[in-house]
Formats: sequence, C-alpha cells, structure tokens
Amino acid sequence: MKTTYLAIVFCLFLSISNSQNKNTEIVEQFIENFNKKDSTATLNTLHKNYIESWYKLPINSSKRDFSKAYSWANVMHEYEEIEIISTSSKEVVVNSIYYSDLDELLGNMPYKCKKKFVISNGKIIKIINTKNKRYDLYQNKRKNTYVKFKNWLRQNHDLIRTDFKMNRKDALKMKKIVLEYLVKDEIVERD
Repeated sequence: MKTTYLAIVFCLFLSISNSQNKNTEIVEQFIENFNKKDSTATLNTLHKNYIESWYKLPINSSKRDFSKAYSWANVMHEYEEIEIISTSSKEVVVNSIYYSDLDELLGNMPYKCKKKFVISNGKIIKIINTKNKRYDLYQNKRKNTYVKFKNWLRQNHDLIRTDFKMNRKDALKMKKIVLEYLVKDEIVERD
C-alpha cells in the first residue's frame, strides 16, 4: 500500500514537472518567434480566446488586436528578453525587458515589467502585465526622457502619443516623425 501511494505521488510530481517544462517552452517559443518577427509562429502560440491586460485593463482583447500591435512592433523592431521567475501547471511568471527603435532613437531606457503568461491547452490564453520591483521609479525616469519629444510633437504636429494607434500605418508615421525630430536636433547642433 505504501509503495502504491509513493508511486502515485511520484507520477503526479512527474506530471506537474512535465507540465511546467512545457509551459516554459511555450513562453520561450513565443518570445523567440516574436523576436524573429515570425508572425505565423508567434500567433500560433496564442489561444483563440487570447487577451492581454495591464492588471485588469485590456491591452489586446483578441488575437486580432495582438496582430495589429505586432505590426507596430515589427516596424519599431521591438525585442523582448525575459527572465523566468516561477512556473506552475497553468502559468509562467517572468520579468520582461522590452526594447524598441522608438525608445532607442529617443535615448530612452527599455521598458521593464512583470508578466504572467496563463497557459490553456498548450497555448497562451492570457498575458497579465504588472509592476515589477522599483517599477514606478524606473518608469518615471523613462517618462522624463520623452518630455522634450512630447512637447515638440504637440507643437509641430498637434499630436500626442495616444493619437497613434498600435498598427503598421501609425508606426510608420511615428517613425517618420521621430526621424524628423532627430534631424531637427542635428541641424541645430551644426549651426
């Protein structure tokens, strides 16, 4: 009886461990495909009922929303690095560092947060973004580097950041404006 009980516990442990490893692989595969800009493989890791949020506020309400944001990410050459914090049979929690041309061109630090990937039937069904340690302090420093550009954007184009939708068309528009902004600074410096 004791041997049977130990065998069941051991099998349960192996099953949970295998599930955690598969979940980690799914998340790592998602990040790898995202970074390679393989849209088909990236979208294939997402569940048909996929959603992404900042705490409970929606960021992407569907795979279609993600696909539009992905096209922005493609234009901005966004790249993500993760450090796995914990895994369970249904979720993987990571620290994320998110790089982009937009941040780099404006001399900004990369975006950092904590993400919880919820897995269902071998697919990512939900990503919940939250603050990581020292998030507020870091984010305030990031925002301060945007002040000059934000003011210039409003004065020269009568636009604010939220006027740009997360899609390819607006990403190209933003990139063009940022390059115009940078050229303006170079011309001033030469005089």
